[in-house]
Amino acid sequence: MFGSDNQAPAHPRVLEAMLAANDGRCGSYGDDPWTIRALELLYEIFETRDLDAYFVGTGGAANGLALSALCPPWAAILAHPHAHVIEDEGNGPEFFTGGCRLVALDSAGLLVQPEDIEAAATRHSPDFVHGLQPRAVTLTNLSESGQAYSPEHMRAISSVCAKQGWALHVDGARFANATAATGASASDLSWRAGVGALSFGLTKNGAVSAEILILFGKARTGAAAYLRKRAGQLFSKHRYLAAQAVAMLEDGLWLNLAGHANKMARDLAARFERAGACLAVPVVGNEVFVRLDASKVAALQTAGIRFYPWPTLGGDTYRFVASWQTSADDVEVAAKALL
Repeated sequence: MFGSDNQAPAHPRVLEAMLAANDGRCGSYGDDPWTIRALELLYEIFETRDLDAYFVGTGGAANGLALSALCPPWAAILAHPHAHVIEDEGNGPEFFTGGCRLVALDSAGLLVQPEDIEAAATRHSPDFVHGLQPRAVTLTNLSESGQAYSPEHMRAISSVCAKQGWALHVDGARFANATAATGASASDLSWRAGVGALSFGLTKNGAVSAEILILFGKARTGAAAYLRKRAGQLFSKHRYLAAQAVAMLEDGLWLNLAGHANKMARDLAARFERAGACLAVPVVGNEVFVRLDASKVAALQTAGIRFYPWPTLGGDTYRFVASWQTSADDVEVAAKALL
């Protein structure tokens, strides 16, 4: 029930859009009306046409291709110690980049700070040929601990990166939740904040399998088109990816679904606190990290509620994730199990 937003089904509008796209013949590899419409929607949402968008099937592919477009294979990529690209993508970024090394920053907090980047720049001199040569920083928004980078925070980090000549990438598997939580625009959380590449996730938010790699401004080198083809991520029946994106992006569905998931997470957190449980970190988006004793864990499991331990925030911490489908009744089932 609260195991992951990946466990929720696809939103009905996404399935309807895919079914509508299944009528008749059209061009392949992105030469279709749905891809054109999806691009126009992205231009509107991000308030710029100075972007390239590449539709792929998984978030891991989006992240790997983004980093391969930003970094040469001899470079290093800096990330939070618990970043998804370091802990949960099975060396995918190294595979896609052809050898880039992922390096954990000395970030003690829940989010990367500008001073973490400055410290890394001091350690890794561009004049030392024997040492690591960072060329990109990757952030996750929402982060692995469910926190959100604000536009101001992002700009502070990108400013430090710019001084070093490093690119900034955002893993936005839950970018919709971060956008809804901060109240900022998609543009303010991306290119206006100095982000060069964004992995814009739709799957966790209600799509079947659709992610978008977006490159902004100077990051639009053109290499990504060839890298995507080489990686086997240029879908021949591209319209089915694009149709999912159109369904999610039209009429603000992507933000509405994320906003609902965020609200359900806040409601769930309130019920946990009412039952005497302590939150491990503030609830910002659609994830709740809570400290539970063995009796509460057993009661929730007995009630058939799925969730995961989250030891990076403490041995007694567990993660609960709300989705677009989470209902008030689901929250009530969890609350009753804690009585």
